Amino acid sequence: MRAGKVRKMAVLLFTVTASVSLLLQGCGLDASSKGDAQKKETQKEDTQKEDTQTEETQKESTEKEESPQEVILPDSIRWFNASYAILTELNRCDYNVYGGMEINEANQNLQKRSLEASWEVTDRATADETLEWTLTEGHRIGFVEDMEVLKEAGMGETEEAKRQTFLLTNFNLSILEAQSYVDWYKMYEDYGEHAIDGWDYCRALNLLSFYYVAGYYTLEEALDKSLEIATEIQGIFHSWDELVDSYLRGYEYWAEESSDERREIYEDLKSREDNPYSVDFNTTLEKVW
Repeated sequence: MRAGKVRKMAVLLFTVTASVSLLLQGCGLDASSKGDAQKKETQKEDTQKEDTQTEETQKESTEKEESPQEVILPDSIRWFNASYAILTELNRCDYNVYGGMEINEANQNLQKRSLEASWEVTDRATADETLEWTLTEGHRIGFVEDMEVLKEAGMGETEEAKRQTFLLTNFNLSILEAQSYVDWYKMYEDYGEHAIDGWDYCRALNLLSFYYVAGYYTLEEALDKSLEIATEIQGIFHSWDELVDSYLRGYEYWAEESSDERREIYEDLKSREDNPYSVDFNTTLEKVW
């Protein structure tokens, strides 16, 4: 089951008397038009199940790239790196280096293969398209559409303890799928329509670092766009904890599984001597490159 099943199934399987306006799922790496959103969802959701680099390609890289000498990064770049340090650590790369690894031909080729496998990014044009989709739509749009369908169906008026039964009765879902929607709807109630925005914004910043390693963006292009996005993020969130909480909620919606592993990584990173989150979340971000 993919996020969006409630929307896809609602017309045929919704048995509660209600007038529900449905939109096609826009998940996945949407292209330039809404007309092919459904096609893009299927393609991207299937290829994107491991967040960025697949385990197979990751094993071809070194365990963790070591810089030939320690480089003190400006706070602005440290901030960018921190926004996706959880995934950098999962990928066994270096969150103290922009892009996570040394820039060389082998790593460039590795990153190109990873972007193609996980994001269907193969050149500058598809890189731009994917970044644009992440910033303007992302998974947060599909999340809101799912929750609005459930709201119109009467989910909000149903007692929490009875919501799973409500979903099983009115939609063709398994028990596990129904429980996922119960959890996501609770996110929606507690945090509103922006509940998972951090997921898309952090991934956009991460993509830019990948584009730099792959050679699709120059360093200045990647950092300039990162500065623009990071400044926007600072206007929405107020701390690393708040941003990461939103990121992890988005991960749970996208991956349809617990974010506990990533939460543990976040807490571990904060306890390290080189804690990437030691840079003040509200530090003044400026172009120093």
